[in-house]
Amino acid sequence: MEPSAADRTWADALRRRPAVLVAVALMAGIACHARLPHQPLLWITATLLFLATSWRWVRQPTAAALLLAAVFSAGAALAQFRAFYWTISDIALYTSEQQRLAQLELRIIDPPRILVGPPTAMRPIPPKQVTRAQVLRVKTWDGWRDTTGGALVQIEEPHPRLHVGQTVRVLGRLQRPAPAANPGQFDWADYYRQQRILTSITIPRASNIAIIDEGSPSLLDRLRASVRELLAAGFTPSQSIDHALLRALLVGDPDPELRDIQDQFKRTGTSHHLSISGLHVAVLGGFVFLICRLARLRPRTTATVTLAFVVLYGIVALPSPPVVRSVLLCAMFAAGLLSGRSVDAVQLLSITAIVMLIYHPLDLFTPGFQLSFGTVLGLFLLTPAFTKLMQSFRDRDLMLAPKQPGRIAAAGRWADSQMFAAIVTGIVAWLVSMPLIAWHFGQVNPWAIVGSIALALPVFAALICGLLKVVLTIAWPGAAEVWATIAAWPIALMRQMLTWLDAMPGASVPLPAPPPYLLALCYTLLLASVFLRARSGLRWTLITLAIVSYLAILALPVRQAVMQRVAAGDDLRVTLLYVGAGQCAVIEPPGGRTMVVDAGSTSLSDLWRKCLGPFLHAAGKTSLDTVLITHGDADHTSAVADVVSVYGVREVLAGAYLAPNAVGDSAAEGVLASLDDLDRPPRIVSPGDVLPLGRQTRVEILWPREGMALQDNDSGVVMKLSHAGRTILFPADIEDAAMAELLKQPASLKADVLIAAHHGSSEKLTAAFVTAVDPSAILSSNDRTLTHKQRTFETLIGDRPLYRTHHCGAITVTIGGDGSLRVEPFQQTGAAPPALTLPAIR
Repeated sequence: MEPSAADRTWADALRRRPAVLVAVALMAGIACHARLPHQPLLWITATLLFLATSWRWVRQPTAAALLLAAVFSAGAALAQFRAFYWTISDIALYTSEQQRLAQLELRIIDPPRILVGPPTAMRPIPPKQVTRAQVLRVKTWDGWRDTTGGALVQIEEPHPRLHVGQTVRVLGRLQRPAPAANPGQFDWADYYRQQRILTSITIPRASNIAIIDEGSPSLLDRLRASVRELLAAGFTPSQSIDHALLRALLVGDPDPELRDIQDQFKRTGTSHHLSISGLHVAVLGGFVFLICRLARLRPRTTATVTLAFVVLYGIVALPSPPVVRSVLLCAMFAAGLLSGRSVDAVQLLSITAIVMLIYHPLDLFTPGFQLSFGTVLGLFLLTPAFTKLMQSFRDRDLMLAPKQPGRIAAAGRWADSQMFAAIVTGIVAWLVSMPLIAWHFGQVNPWAIVGSIALALPVFAALICGLLKVVLTIAWPGAAEVWATIAAWPIALMRQMLTWLDAMPGASVPLPAPPPYLLALCYTLLLASVFLRARSGLRWTLITLAIVSYLAILALPVRQAVMQRVAAGDDLRVTLLYVGAGQCAVIEPPGGRTMVVDAGSTSLSDLWRKCLGPFLHAAGKTSLDTVLITHGDADHTSAVADVVSVYGVREVLAGAYLAPNAVGDSAAEGVLASLDDLDRPPRIVSPGDVLPLGRQTRVEILWPREGMALQDNDSGVVMKLSHAGRTILFPADIEDAAMAELLKQPASLKADVLIAAHHGSSEKLTAAFVTAVDPSAILSSNDRTLTHKQRTFETLIGDRPLYRTHHCGAITVTIGGDGSLRVEPFQQTGAAPPALTLPAIR
């Protein structure tokens, strides 16, 4: 039977693009590496056998299949070596989950960066220095031993003289990078593991660092530093944000000053403009190409100069999958043009993916790699077909009308064609990237296409102005301020447009990660509707099904809300988040008012960005109803103003002593001033007040009484949360004075769950207070290192289970409508007590 024309077309396409099948086989092997037996030597042996068999004994079709099997096995072996195997001298062997004092010799391999709190933070966070280093030696009881492996270095008091290439001897706290401790939180342990870093060392003081070899920066390091100095020249301190944004756009350098702007890019679905992408490389390369053509250089010379610039730009810019991919693609295109050979974009993209995955196979699982290659591949494959489809909806009479003479008419036609191409490109890019963005980041933006097109012009102008700023500063250093002012103009326009886009309704919609089968269905139907040669009716059916599959992803928030409501029923959820040295609890009553009790930490900067925000995003919540401030200490209030501003909190509650005790406390005064600016001054609650949160849920205020001389801790609001016959007591940070007054009515303290007072610290009356409460479980929010009073507390509570956040991560208490109660830690570690379940109340 003769193959059909369609089959011959697909076969011819695959023969012209053999790298496509090789790339698919390699990706399949890497994707399956964790599910296959963890024996990389076995897969290397299989690779060699497949290669030998295909070369020796079989005909061509079978040989091709065996070659693909060999590539699959090689991909599995590469990924397993990268993911599971380290040397026997790796520093990770000296590291555990608990901090331990260690002395190491390191070689700094990344430029040290200073991290500070965001400029909008209500409480300034001390700066911290971070870098990565190669571990050379570790001091043991038997002396110094040679080691290998990388380490994340965090310096709590920045050292002014550190730079790349130095060898230093440090004394600090060694431990493994911490995994995610709260639902929705970024997993830094997994992130650094993918970079083969299993160790983190925290250095408390700069004096703990001794530079034993200054080393010498490499030529590449000096080149990168020189370019950044030229870019920075002429910018004044008042233009620091403009400079930081231009530097991020042009060379990919992150900067703590850009955190708010980065959040705006994410919310508007335009974050691809902020990070260096293939489009950035294409714009700059195209600009250089245009200059060469205007200079009337020969085509081969123009291609050579453009290639040299792209390679140089890739070397200077911060390395990332999009940059490497773009540089490799441009180099291959230029090589093909210079050699006079035809080039195929999909073939070259496949070769680029193969090269990058051989070097770093686990990049396959990163959002940057998937979005970068997936979007570019989608643009290559789908843009022509979508252009034809979109043209079918245009007015044919206008398209067939005779062209009007004149430059104005020609300019209008050119602008129309460019706008049409931009719209098609934006639609294709959105269709390809939207499921992946939903999968990795849990959000979707309905204005992403409009925002991307609107920001394209100022972003491209900023890139070109930034490049000219470097070149002109070399040519005329004395006019650096003038060049900086010109380069800042498109940056200012971009920031203004970003603010407008961020103010659009529904700028960021929380989206649960779609199931894998839905992602596969979306892409399968999208490709089939474009490439399958079928009758018109069948093709439109496929297009309709593809649209339905995308709408199914967009409808996931509604489905999640319905499923959560059905699953929760009459359940109350209370989550005590892990925030280090601080406290923050989220109360989610069934169908009622979501309430946050305190939001502060003295060890975690950006609490709402790093902890509370991701938790609420994972829960599908974009607003909050109520925030209760128990008292004015910074470890309970540092993020309150940010939370009120970001989540549109309707009401802030506090005790009568909050304002009087804030006098002289700059942090507490700052919080109150910020709340006044937000038109959310705290409403005072007093003992006896009852706040309904839902049909079966209420909060009763027990303390403090007015008219007493109370210090800050003893003036904290004590509240009891009730639901379906079960109760949870929140006693803030009260100490003996408040406990003595509350113990005068011990029956009012009885509760099923106790949130330990003052982060689980002991006082003289702690034992009597816990006995009066008589809880079935005690929860405590505390930092990793326990104080003497916290250890004493553990001896005073008897055999009651104690859940501390530094062992358990977030702790969730669920009370069912029937009175059943369950306490469940987020992290199931050996130090965490097992989950506790109490039966329904009958």
